[in-house]
Amino acid sequence: MERVFHEVPLTLFTHSIHWPNGSRLLRRAAWVASLVLPLALMAAPAQALDPAPAIPSVALQGTSLPIPNPLFPLSHPIGQQRLIESSYRQAYFPLATYFETQRNQAYCSVATSVMALNALGVTRPVTALYPDYRFFTQQDFFAGVDPRIARPEVVAREGMTLEQLGSVLAFQPVRAELVFADTLNVSQLRQLLMKHLREQDRFVLFNFNRRIIGEEGGGHWSPLAAYHEASDSALVMDVARYKYPPMWMPLADLLRSAQDHDSVSGKARGLIVLSGR
Repeated sequence: MERVFHEVPLTLFTHSIHWPNGSRLLRRAAWVASLVLPLALMAAPAQALDPAPAIPSVALQGTSLPIPNPLFPLSHPIGQQRLIESSYRQAYFPLATYFETQRNQAYCSVATSVMALNALGVTRPVTALYPDYRFFTQQDFFAGVDPRIARPEVVAREGMTLEQLGSVLAFQPVRAELVFADTLNVSQLRQLLMKHLREQDRFVLFNFNRRIIGEEGGGHWSPLAAYHEASDSALVMDVARYKYPPMWMPLADLLRSAQDHDSVSGKARGLIVLSGR
């Protein structure tokens, strides 16, 4: 059955009620409801969500590539419900605000970084793309970066390794903490995500091998936006939107895909926790 979602204005819940003077707590509660209730309404009916069945590996409508089992796209009712239920989703909202699609097929590290840098709210550079405004862009990402570390024309063909991206980010007003996936087990990765994904002042940039989780392609970068405890899955905001939508991936599979050694450095992939200095 086709599901029809109705847009609910955010002001509906706060401006249609008369508040007594001094009712700050009630006004605060209504403001929170104005953010959460539209998401909850999108996810109804509940019986379509619980329990979470396995979905076949078929192409999502509007895309050309199949969704591997047991991944769930965010647009699926179960994917929506996981975001609503998550206690570790604070990173999702600023990342969604500044979502980027990589400008070429090897710029996943650049798009992931630009998205996170803009979301962090650190001092933004002048850009030729928007001369009247300051903004991090993929076009100007390598401005001021030592070409011995990375050159845009080479990255456009080969992408970047974990250590290489960490070195490039050192030219930005941020702190980049590198974690190699072969130093983590599933429990440690879980604790790391639970620590960082409930904050809006840091972001997790994840490097993994698509093939290990059943997707088409190889090494890839995207930010993680949320963690869902009940399904033990993380939300990957895929910057190659022409291939895959934002997707919930089982944590154990995600870790295995990051423990793969990339062919350039010969080292394991992993993640970068990016925060302001």
